[in-house]
Amino acid sequence: MKLYPHLLQGVVLPLLAVIKGKPLIRYVNEYSKHIALSPDELSALQWQSLTRLLKHSFDNSPYYHQRWQKAGVDDIRTVDSMAQFQQLPILTKADIQQHYDQLKAKNFDNNIVKSTGGSTGTPLRFELDANSNTRREAIMWRGYDWLGAGLGVRTLYLWGAGIGQVSFARQIKERLYHGLYNRKMLNSFSMAPDNMHQYIAQINAYRPDAMVAYVNPLYELSKHILQQNIVVHRPNSILTGAEPLYEYQRDTIEKAFSCPVYNTYGCREVMLIAAECKTHKKLHINSDHLLVETVNQDGQVNNGESGDVLLTDLFNYGMPLIRYQNGDRATLHNAACGCGNPLPLMSSIDGRKLDVIKTRSGKLIPGELFPHLFKEFASIDKFQVRQSDIDELIICIVTKNGLADGDKLAICNEINRYAAHELTLTFKFVDDIPLTASGKYRVTICEV
Repeated sequence: MKLYPHLLQGVVLPLLAVIKGKPLIRYVNEYSKHIALSPDELSALQWQSLTRLLKHSFDNSPYYHQRWQKAGVDDIRTVDSMAQFQQLPILTKADIQQHYDQLKAKNFDNNIVKSTGGSTGTPLRFELDANSNTRREAIMWRGYDWLGAGLGVRTLYLWGAGIGQVSFARQIKERLYHGLYNRKMLNSFSMAPDNMHQYIAQINAYRPDAMVAYVNPLYELSKHILQQNIVVHRPNSILTGAEPLYEYQRDTIEKAFSCPVYNTYGCREVMLIAAECKTHKKLHINSDHLLVETVNQDGQVNNGESGDVLLTDLFNYGMPLIRYQNGDRATLHNAACGCGNPLPLMSSIDGRKLDVIKTRSGKLIPGELFPHLFKEFASIDKFQVRQSDIDELIICIVTKNGLADGDKLAICNEINRYAAHELTLTFKFVDDIPLTASGKYRVTICEV
């Protein structure tokens, strides 16, 4: 281990835990020890956490108490097997939006409020308690650690930036925060063919041991490196996220950077769900922190086949999310992995893809920008961004009470930061957004 990761994990974070009361490093160490357990021991640990959560939710969340009683469960303690748990009602985004206050636990105050980007076209507000927030950070660091990008490792992120103009004070605060974790952030939304050399120069100057990136921006950068025959710093590993990583993209990125590329899968509601193992076979699910199911269109569990993902956050007591349908599709894998990691497997992520918007001059705007942007506007229920002409973007929006002129202007200004005013932006207010044949909303439709 290099000096700084050792210092951060052994001195700085334990000291901050005493000062701020945030036990991040304790949870990282706790979750790391779980990798030594057997699959049966992990299953028993998961069931213990699940039964505690169910009792808490039945006693303290009015929504679950009423919903489960209506489904015939008068005493949650009678749900004493996984098969019985899988008969509990599914929680949808619409359920959260319609019963927001009833979902929150009565005995928890001062929850942390978050918003999803709405990669399926529907932004969502939700809450979690502070302990749950720390635990999910710890799970992220465990997954990143086994892929070479753990706590304190010198890492460069090609990731989304904050929306709007950031004050100088906020910039300083963010630099100090990222500096503490020994990482450098590059805004993937600002990358374009004519400034890729600047990104490559920053990578070469920073010389990271690891990189973490959105798939499409990194893939475009990798193609540029190969086409221009550019020499770029070789990190030890690259982690990708935000959308599925296809093998042709992995091959291109690995050729450009001469290092292995690993896939991760997560969502804002629970953070890291699964991370690939170094055998490149499958993704290991964080089953000691989450319960992940897949179901068919009738809501029946269908392990081994592609299905809708259901998530249960085992430690969010502030606003429990139990059998929550996040809008993604995936395939679970029942066999054990040969790498020795006992966490269960996900063989593929089947239903998340954010397209790329193009401009006439060749600028590329990643689809990740739009859910990142629209989650900031509480009045927007659903959205869809369509590009059928190189010079025009049609933004379809479903709202409850319309969209204020100031919000519309803010959206236009933010998109134009990256499109350089090359696109005509047209807003269409619609009653609903039609689903695709796969039953999902497309965030962007690129037909150029």
